[in-house]
Amino acid sequence: MDPCIRRYVMQSRFYGVYRVKHISLDWSLITSLVERWQPETHTFHLPIGDMTVTLQDVAMILGLRIHEPPITGTCDIDWSLLCSELLGVVPPPSQIRGSSISARWLCEQFSYPPAGVDDVILQCYARAFILALLGGALFANKTGTHVQLCYLPLLRNFTEISHYSWGSAVLAYLYRELCRASLDSATEISGPITLFQVFRHNYLF
Repeated sequence: MDPCIRRYVMQSRFYGVYRVKHISLDWSLITSLVERWQPETHTFHLPIGDMTVTLQDVAMILGLRIHEPPITGTCDIDWSLLCSELLGVVPPPSQIRGSSISARWLCEQFSYPPAGVDDVILQCYARAFILALLGGALFANKTGTHVQLCYLPLLRNFTEISHYSWGSAVLAYLYRELCRASLDSATEISGPITLFQVFRHNYLF
């Protein structure tokens, strides 16, 4: 993360997510826990009893709010105009697929802000960074190639970003992905796996 956008990431309360992202994942243990997931109760069935990831865990591990306004939105948006407004650039049509944008293009376009730019441009870079965190660490899909743009309207005002209940949305997404991964036909898992990994370290060992 470029130091120039750090204050915006901290203001939005996503700095904890940024720090947690840089950990090694133990896929063998994650797989073994997925096999013990009970979709009916949203718990891990373990020899010591049932356990689960709670809202309090999300708040403590990621530093995200679990109260306040819920995460809602619409996909009926002109994404090019939205990107022009909030990211300061219109992505090439080839980089937008439905309501998602290429993660590679996003990272390449907003890798480091030029020296001497004003706060408006820095905020665009901060929004792109947070959007990449949302799509890569919290609401990741199995491909990892694209990031959903439906979160971008919520990043318009930096004084309001931190007030949304991001933690509730993350936990709901984790539950959904665990339920999907626990199916006999499933071979992969996506979602906030870093949260899952830290929970495993903190509470199971």
